[in-house]
Formats: sequence, structure tokens, C-alpha cells
Amino acid sequence: MKITLAQIKCVAKDIDGNVAKIIEAAHKAKASTLVIFPELSVSGCECGELFHDESFIKKCEDALDTIAKECETIPVLVGCPVGNFNAAVYMFQGQRKVFKKKQLTTAEKKFFEPSDEDALLQIGCHKYAVTIGSDLANTNDDEFLLTNRVDDLMPLAPDVIINIGAERCGADRSRQRRNELRQNVLKTERPLVFVNNVASKKEATFDGGSMIFGYESYVVASAPFFEEAVVDVNLECLISMKHEDEQQDYEL
Repeated sequence: MKITLAQIKCVAKDIDGNVAKIIEAAHKAKASTLVIFPELSVSGCECGELFHDESFIKKCEDALDTIAKECETIPVLVGCPVGNFNAAVYMFQGQRKVFKKKQLTTAEKKFFEPSDEDALLQIGCHKYAVTIGSDLANTNDDEFLLTNRVDDLMPLAPDVIINIGAERCGADRSRQRRNELRQNVLKTERPLVFVNNVASKKEATFDGGSMIFGYESYVVASAPFFEEAVVDVNLECLISMKHEDEQQDYEL
């Protein structure tokens, strides 16, 4: 089995441009079980009040139909606003399943509603817990007692955790992010796939660095920082027993 990290630059409000990139990246994936795109990859993240605009949301939802048609034989998971929710949408051969973000940031609460729907994505014999951005952030005041969205999904017995994000760059942010995601792997004893939005280093916004953690909680595959990339990863790497991260930190 193979998973593809589709780390593309998703531009706010540029639905047509984002959709073109999604379709192009999906077709670059080689016999992938699932091609995964960043959070709000259809709309872009910083759309502000447009998230309250019904015509904008409809255009985003119509764009899903375009992606489904152009990628009919390619299983994709794309970030998109759906109704009043920040969602991840799985599409393949006429199937469609929507996963909605529960743990919203303060800024997101102005535009989206939280969801309490608990469901997994089943592909073949594997089950995936689909989370979005801050769903994996710790809500516990004690940094050593991790509490987040995954607690709701673990009773459903997922095999792999997926998180699509729009994580910004910052001083020492690459190391901090790895440690935060690693906490989830150590707690759940499940591999984790993280796919991030990206921009150039000059723009100093989204930094990419998408990655996959194996069972031993180390990064066994990753995409570069500040560059668009489509990375195919054989799931056999998840059983890697190495004790060193592949991903290196960056400096601003």
C-alpha cells in the first residue's frame, strides 16, 4: 500500500487555481491508496468573511464535483469548507465521505461550527482517523497529559491517524511541531500522517514539512520545507525501527 503526501501551495480565495493544483498533484501520484492534501486546500485558509458567504461556499462545494470527476480513479482527501464546517472530503469512484473539524481555534470559531460526528475512513482493510489542524492540539493544561480529538476516535480502533494542516512557520517551529505530533503517536501507538500547506520561505507563512511518523514515533518520510512536493510513501516504512528523524529543522 502507498500513501501520497500532496504538499501544495493553497492560495486564499483562488478556488480555480487551487483545484487545478489538486488535480495535477493527484495525477502525479503513482498507484496510491490515498492522496492527501492540506487543510482548506480548495479555498485556501485566510478567506475571512468569505467563509460566511453562501456563494463562496457553494463555489467551493462545486469545485469538489470537478475534482471528483477529474480524479475519479484516484482516491483523494482534500480540505474544503462544507456548509458551516471546516472539513476533509474523501472522494473515489463516486464515493464521498465528509469529516468535519471539531477542535477549532479562537479565530476559526468566527467562521465555522465544531462537529461531534465520530467516524473513520475505511480503505480496504485499513481504518484511518481523519483529523484537521488543531484537532491534535492538546486541550489539557498539563502538557504531559495529552487530550484532544483522537480520544473520541480511538474507541473506533483506527490503524493510522491522518492530520491535514495549515501550520505556519516560526522560530524553532519545525522541532516543536514534531514533538507535538510525536506525543500523539506515543499515546495512541498508531502511525501518523501529517500534510501541511506550504509557501515560499520569502512569504514566511506556511512552511510545509509534511511527514509520516512510524510506530516508533520517528519521522520515517517527509516533504521539504518551503517547497511544493508530491511524495509517494510505501506504508511498509511505518514499521521502521530506526531511532532518528529523517526530517531536518530549518532556520528563518
